[in-house]
Amino acid sequence: MKKPITRSLQLAAVRKDAAALTAVEAGSGQRVYTFRASDGDFDRYSDRLSVKGWRVDAYNANGVVLFNHDDGAQAASTGAEPALPIGKGRVYVEGDALMIDIVFDDEDDFARKVERKVAKGILNAVSVRYLMLPGQYRQNERGGFDCDTQELLEVSIVTIPGNARALRAKSLDGEGDDIVERIAQRVVELLAERGDDVPTDDEDTKPDAGEQPPANESKPEPGEPSSDDAPAEDDEDKTKPKNFDAPEAAKQFVEAFKQHIRGV
Repeated sequence: MKKPITRSLQLAAVRKDAAALTAVEAGSGQRVYTFRASDGDFDRYSDRLSVKGWRVDAYNANGVVLFNHDDGAQAASTGAEPALPIGKGRVYVEGDALMIDIVFDDEDDFARKVERKVAKGILNAVSVRYLMLPGQYRQNERGGFDCDTQELLEVSIVTIPGNARALRAKSLDGEGDDIVERIAQRVVELLAERGDDVPTDDEDTKPDAGEQPPANESKPEPGEPSSDDAPAEDDEDKTKPKNFDAPEAAKQFVEAFKQHIRGV
């Protein structure tokens, strides 16, 4: 019977890495960074892991996030101060990938440094450490392993990714705010132009030069107000905007758009 295989930092050829997708504000106010942690394709070390085969309950019960897979084992042998986790993670399968949401420890100086580099895009990748279960893996045509079921042990932020698809995806953070601002301003400009195009009462009723009033138009009876003096109907239904505040409209649009794209 095949023995279990643990993929770890010492066995560098078994690490799977992926790129950060986006950072969003969680309901608690904590910054949550979402990463694509693994997929079902070949990695650079010729391994393939079944996306549906991930066992993640144990990890989610103790979702430690490390830096470069440093779990303190080497420090214990040298007498150095052991490395501590830099954050907490929650993993889940979404589509064709294993995803992870990471919250960094904002009370740890080193964790804050790592988070700043992730936010800036200097650090973009994560790596999983996992255990191949007995009877659930086999060697493939490339010399690596195809694994049907594997248990997730740990996830790390890493400096050098081992997956060629570990590329950061576009998001609406940072640069996206500027895009939203430009869209909002353009929408406001179009609304203002449309408002200016709405004809006024005078433009609707004033005849062209030389134009005679209709011959069959009746004259008002004595004491009856002329049509010019009569109150206009549907004054309240005019579509031309009054006191239109473009900057305020842009601000409201930006806030509504941001809440929409963030799912609020």
